[in-house]
Amino acid sequence: MSLLLAQGPAPDPGTARAESAPARSLRAAPAAATADTGAVSPFAQSGPRNLIKRLQDTYISSTDDADHSQGHLLHVGTPDAGATKYRSFLQFDVSRLTGANINRAYLRMYNSFVAAPDCGQNSWYGVYRVTEPWNQSTITWANQPAVGEGIGSWFGVGHPNVADCEDQPDRYLPDESKGIVRVDVTDMVKGWTRAGTTTPNYGIRLSGREGAPDAATGVTGYHDFCSMHPTGATQDRACTKSYFTPTLEVEFNAGSTPLITGNEYGPPYAGGYPAAEETLEFLDSANPSVWEASKPYQRWLPDAYHSVEDVTLKGANWKGGTSHKLRPGGSYGSGKVLVTGDGGSGFIGVVPYPALSGYHWAINVKGANEPGDLHGVDLLPDGSVVAAFAGADGVPGKVELYTKEQGQPGDWSGTPVQTIPLNSAHEVVADANGRDVWVLGGLELRKLTYDPATKRFANTTGTSYPLPKNPKGEGAWGHDLTPVYGNPDRFWVGANAGVVQFSKSGAADCHSDTYAKWPTLAAVQEIPNGANRWCTDYGNGLANSRIMLNSVGSDPVSQRVATTCSKDCGLANIGSDGKPTYTTSWIEIAGRTAGKEQYRWSENSKHYKVTWAVAAYN
Repeated sequence: MSLLLAQGPAPDPGTARAESAPARSLRAAPAAATADTGAVSPFAQSGPRNLIKRLQDTYISSTDDADHSQGHLLHVGTPDAGATKYRSFLQFDVSRLTGANINRAYLRMYNSFVAAPDCGQNSWYGVYRVTEPWNQSTITWANQPAVGEGIGSWFGVGHPNVADCEDQPDRYLPDESKGIVRVDVTDMVKGWTRAGTTTPNYGIRLSGREGAPDAATGVTGYHDFCSMHPTGATQDRACTKSYFTPTLEVEFNAGSTPLITGNEYGPPYAGGYPAAEETLEFLDSANPSVWEASKPYQRWLPDAYHSVEDVTLKGANWKGGTSHKLRPGGSYGSGKVLVTGDGGSGFIGVVPYPALSGYHWAINVKGANEPGDLHGVDLLPDGSVVAAFAGADGVPGKVELYTKEQGQPGDWSGTPVQTIPLNSAHEVVADANGRDVWVLGGLELRKLTYDPATKRFANTTGTSYPLPKNPKGEGAWGHDLTPVYGNPDRFWVGANAGVVQFSKSGAADCHSDTYAKWPTLAAVQEIPNGANRWCTDYGNGLANSRIMLNSVGSDPVSQRVATTCSKDCGLANIGSDGKPTYTTSWIEIAGRTAGKEQYRWSENSKHYKVTWAVAAYN
């Protein structure tokens, strides 16, 4: 289904949209913020579970009419001075991006072979827009389709036996492999996705030099690329990884910060990879009322498809992800990383973003004494990782610290270097200063001090800030802790009792004397300096309209607040026993001035938390 981005009528504020309601169209995204907020834009890669779908690919030969569509290589150019010529064809389905604001688009390929004379010579090949239909099983040299405008690209690595241009596939970080090449196809994708376009999408042709080698340099222009059909490990050392298959990468709707959420629901997807599996999902927030049609634009899980080949890391009970954040790469370089943990399986990983393939760091913490209670994770700037465990089945809650060295690919250890008891620890946030680590427990927010020199916490107690009691005089029980991006003094806190902000400095009174929701003035006055710590002046009263908050956070670009809730909040999934559970199919989004609305892409979805895709600490 095409997703035309003209704005449709908004849902009634405060009213849950029925799953059967007609899908509306996404509006164009807001303009990107002028300041660097850390927020990223939606970035989709073609794949069998994503917004962009791989359709077909093959190569044709001037010397045979065979069907080459299931081969693991795409040949381009000539290996024998023009006696045999090869061209390759690829096609991707981008129809669900119709009308989107396309910022940039690249065709990512893996150059697995060039002839020895081409090493380091930047041999040429062309990328052309195909203008007629074709079929991967019946296309031949004689009936090949015509092409339109083209783009030149040059590449000079890929020979397996010549050291200076060896392709060097990277097992753990595929995007850092030397054989990766990207070609800018932004204009092609814009033409295919423009609303009302008359440019049909028949795909792309790759072709190279098809005659004698260059007389001066000896360059032949012959290339092999990995195809859409990864092969067994014994046939080709590079074309065994799914990341090396031809991939269309598209950044769209700049200024529309994505939402990240784990989903315990494992629906079947067309294309069959896999038939059903829980995933971490990325949702475009430009207009969530289109989610039924668009679904998540990107999905990820720690499996072999995403170059996490150690099956012990994923564990046996992966649930889609309980805690998920984007962070600056820090000790892993200048890029961005996804930091995620999953309570069901015990997986914790630091994954390159936006590649979402392979990992910088990963462990599994699900041992005999871990009852599936991992709730929160974060990455310190020096590469250490902190995890919060809520406790269950008689096992107390705690905070655990792991060093950067413990999660090295191929040699990981899930044994923490330090453990600090904390009742019902649910989420952890590291400060950008690399020293302060904030952990939300059941009845308190605790600040711990990390020492980068010793890679340990300085003490096991830290500083405790009690949560205000609920209107019944009972504990509020905290669930989520996120930075208020753009205000480094503030956190969002989601609890059973509702939503509140916390001031790190406590420098000024930030609680309204007339605030009627949780926390009341009386509740904060019971805490020393409480009215300066627990803040209700954030200017979005609609954000605090539910109890049993699993997650809360704001988008620094649009200032919208997204929440999920469970159990007695009115939006929870219903279990087989007829009672509400700790997951929900609904994500609520409250604008600063507009109403608060509920969105979901499937009535079967089972979300715990939702976070904005902001690659920053605070």
